[in-house]
Amino acid sequence: MTASSIGAAKGGGYARYLEAKTTLPERGDYYLTPGGEPAQAPGRWFASPDTLARLGIEGETVEGQDFIALMDGRHPRSGEWLRREGAGGGRGGGIDLTFSAPKSVSVRWALGDERERSDIEAAHAAAVSETIGHLTREVPVVRRRYGGAVVEEPARELIAAEYRHTTARGVAGAGAPDPQLHSHVVVTNAVREDGRIVAVASRPVYRSAREIGAFYRSALASELASRGYAIEGGTGNQGRYFEIAGVRRELIDAFCARSREVAQAAERFRARWGRAPERGELRSLALENRKAKIPVTRVELQGVWNETAERVRLAGLECLPSHVVAGRSDPKIPLEDRVAEHLTERAATFTASEMRAVLLEQSVGEMLPGAALARGREMVAERRVLPLEDGVMTTLNVRAQEQAIEGRLGELARPVGREVGETARRLAGEQVAERIGGPLSREQTRALEVVGGPERAAILIGPAGTGKGVVIDAAASAEQLGGYQTIGIAVSGSTAQRLGQDSPALAGKTLTLDALLARSERDRQRVDQFTTIFLDEAGMADTSRLDRLTGLVERTGAKLVLVGDGQQLPSIGAGGMFDRLATTLPSAELSNVRRTLDSGEQRAWADLRAGRSDRAMAHYLARGRLHMADTRDQAIERAVENWAALTKTHSISEVALVSDASNQEIARLNARAQHYRAERGELGTREAPIPGVHYGVREGDRVAMIAQHHEQGRPRIENGSQGEVRNVTPAGGVLIEFDTTSEPRTLSGEDLANVRLGYAQHIHRAQGATVSRTLVVTGGWQTSKEPAYVEASRSRNGTDWFVSREDLGLQGRDSDRIVRLAERMGRSHSQTPSLEHRSLPDHDWGPGFEIPVAPSRSLLPGIARTVHRVVSRDRSPERSR
Repeated sequence: MTASSIGAAKGGGYARYLEAKTTLPERGDYYLTPGGEPAQAPGRWFASPDTLARLGIEGETVEGQDFIALMDGRHPRSGEWLRREGAGGGRGGGIDLTFSAPKSVSVRWALGDERERSDIEAAHAAAVSETIGHLTREVPVVRRRYGGAVVEEPARELIAAEYRHTTARGVAGAGAPDPQLHSHVVVTNAVREDGRIVAVASRPVYRSAREIGAFYRSALASELASRGYAIEGGTGNQGRYFEIAGVRRELIDAFCARSREVAQAAERFRARWGRAPERGELRSLALENRKAKIPVTRVELQGVWNETAERVRLAGLECLPSHVVAGRSDPKIPLEDRVAEHLTERAATFTASEMRAVLLEQSVGEMLPGAALARGREMVAERRVLPLEDGVMTTLNVRAQEQAIEGRLGELARPVGREVGETARRLAGEQVAERIGGPLSREQTRALEVVGGPERAAILIGPAGTGKGVVIDAAASAEQLGGYQTIGIAVSGSTAQRLGQDSPALAGKTLTLDALLARSERDRQRVDQFTTIFLDEAGMADTSRLDRLTGLVERTGAKLVLVGDGQQLPSIGAGGMFDRLATTLPSAELSNVRRTLDSGEQRAWADLRAGRSDRAMAHYLARGRLHMADTRDQAIERAVENWAALTKTHSISEVALVSDASNQEIARLNARAQHYRAERGELGTREAPIPGVHYGVREGDRVAMIAQHHEQGRPRIENGSQGEVRNVTPAGGVLIEFDTTSEPRTLSGEDLANVRLGYAQHIHRAQGATVSRTLVVTGGWQTSKEPAYVEASRSRNGTDWFVSREDLGLQGRDSDRIVRLAERMGRSHSQTPSLEHRSLPDHDWGPGFEIPVAPSRSLLPGIARTVHRVVSRDRSPERSR
C-alpha cells in the first residue's frame, strides 16, 4: 500500500486521470489509454447510504463532478463549503491510498478465465473494503483542538472513492503493460464523532502505512484462501508479503521483464549522457532489436499476455491450470516467535501500529486479520511483549538481552588486577611514537591508561578523525607485552580489515564479530583469561551480537575493550547500548581532531556531531562547497563531474563519492564515473556483464564486494573489500586484485553477482575511512544527523555537498532550502535501547496497546486515554520509588 496527498487544485486533473482508466469508451479501438492501459469498471463510493444522501449522491457509482467537489471540500449539490480552511488558507484535497495485489495474484487474474477473474476481483474488492474499515477504526485521522491542545482521534466514517485498475502504469517503449490488479482509494473527507464533515489528517495515515498495507494483504490472502487458493506467506522483502502458491517465479518474472529491460536501458542512457532520457529517446534505445507493438484492444492485450505465458511453458516451465487447491502446512517456527523476532529486527522498541503490522504480515494466509490481532493482545497479556512509557513497546527477549549486557559489563568493570602495567604501556607508547613520528598526546596517553587498566571491560570513545587507531595500536601492543593474546573485531569485514591496517599491532589478528563467535563456539579460536578483544565501531553492534559477545567474555575470563562513537552510524538492528554503557564502564574520550588541520572543518564536524547543522552548512556555503541544482539527476551529474576533475590529479582511492540514498543511485553514480574513466582511455574495451545491475566491468575498473567470497584453502574476501580489475577473460571471467590480499582472484558466473563498481559507495561502507576529498550527494528524505557527520568527517582536505531543489522543495529561495537541508541533517536516527524507557505495570498498557476489536465511540477518546495513562503512571510502583 502506498499513500500520497493530492492537492485540491489537482482534483480535476486527478479525477480525469482515474476516470480515463475506469470509464469504458464507446469504441473498442479506444479501449486502451494512450499509454496502453486498459479501461476497467467505474469508480465506487466508500460511504454509508445516509452520508451519501446527505451529500445528494445517489447510488455507489462515482461521478466526476461529485468527486471533484468533495476534493475541493464543497457540497456536490449546493456548492457550500463542507470544511473550514486550514492554517495555510487551503482546504486540502485528498489522500490516494493505492492497494496493489501481489504479482502472482495479478498473473493468475491475467491468465484465468472469466470465472477466475471474477473471483480474484471479488476477493480484492472485499479486502479493500475490510481495510478501509480497519483504517477508520484504528488510525486517528481527525484532529480536534481542546483548549490549547490538538488531539488526534479516529473518524466515525470516511468518505472515499475507489477506482479499480488491472494493469501497471505503461512504460514508454515497453509495449504491452504488465498485469497489475490494484485500486486507488481516494479519501476526500472524514465524518467526525459529532457528525461534522472535516478534512483528513495525512500524517497519521503515512505513519500507519505499513499496518494498512499489511491488513490489506492479510485480508486478501484470507479471501483468496476461502476461494480455494493456497497461500505462500513470508515472501518478498523481509518476509512481509505473500504469493499464490504454485505460480512459478519465472512466470512472474516474465511479466516484469519488459519493464526491467526498459529501466536498464534508461540507466545505460544516464551513464552515457548524465541525464534521464526523454520519452522519444527512451523508446528508441536498446529495444531496437525487439520492437514491441502496443496493443490497442483488450483482445490484443490478452494475446500478448497469453504469448508470454506460452514462452515460459515452451522453456520447460509449468503454466498453472485455472485453479489450485491445496492446504498450507504449519510453519516450523510458531507465530509468536516470528512476530517477536521481526518486531525488533530494526530497533529495540516499536509502536502498537508496528506490532499490528508485523502480526498481520507474519500470519498472512494462516488466519483471519482479526484473529491475528487477537493473538497480539495475548502476547501482551502473557508479557512476551512489554508496554513501556513514552508510547512504545519492546519484547521480553530484547529487554532480557539488554539487562544481561548491562549486568555482565557491570561485573567486568570491577578492578580485578588484570592491568598490563606501567612498563608495558610505556614501551608500547614508545613503539607507536616511533612509528607515527611523534609522542602520544596527553589525552591519548590517558586513554591508554584507561583501556589498559585493571578492569576486564573498558570503553574508548573516538569521534571521527581523533586518532583512535593509534590508541588501539598502543593498547594492543601493551597487552601483547604483558603476555596477552589480542584479537581485533568489527561488525563488518571491511572495518575489521581496516582495523588491522590502522593498528599494526593487530595486523593479521582481525576478523568479524560473527566469525569470532562462530569459531569460539567450534573451538577453532582460543579465547581465555589471557585474551583481550578490541571491538571497533562498537556503536554498530546490535544488541543480539553484543549479548553473545559479552557472554563469551564473561565465560572465558577474557577482557573486552569497546571502541566507537555513539554519534556516528548506529547499528542496523536493535541497538543503542554503546552510549548507555559509556556512562557506567571505565571510559576515555578523545577530542583532538587529527584527520584535518583545518580549524573551520574541525568546527563544522563538531557542529554536525552536536546537531548544530545550521552552523555547519553556513560554513560550507561560505566556502563555496554547497552546490545547489534543480533536480536530483543534475546534482548527481555535478558530483560526478567534480569527481572526474579531481581524479585527474588524485588517486581514485583518495576521492570518495558518497550517497545516502538508494542502491540504485549508487549504481547510477558508479556507471557515470566509469563512463568518464572510459572516455579518458583508462579502461579496457572488453566488458563482463554483472547480474543485477545495468553496467559491466572492464580492465582497470575499481570494484567492491557486496558479500563475502569463499574459496577452498584461500583467505576469505570480506564484504566491502575493494580492488582493481586486472583482466576480463573472453569467457566473461574477471581477475581482481583486492587491496587486502597478495594474490589476484578470478570471479565468474554467479560469483560476479557480488561484484559492483567501487567508485561510489553508500555512507555505511565509508565509515572509518580516511580520504583526501569527499563528494556527497544528499538532501533527500534519508538525510539525517549521523550520516551527515560521517560524510563530512572522512576527508583531510574538505567535503563538497551536492543537493537539489527538487529534494528540498520548490517553494521559497535557496536560503530557505538550505535551512530545510540543515533541519534534515539535524534529525537523529540513533538507536535507543528499551532500558531508556520504564516498563508500565500490567494494568496500564496506554493508548493503542490493547488492540481494540471495535472502535471507541466516546466523544473525547484521545483525552480520556491520556488521562487514564497519566493517572495509572502516577500509581505505578516504579514511579512511586
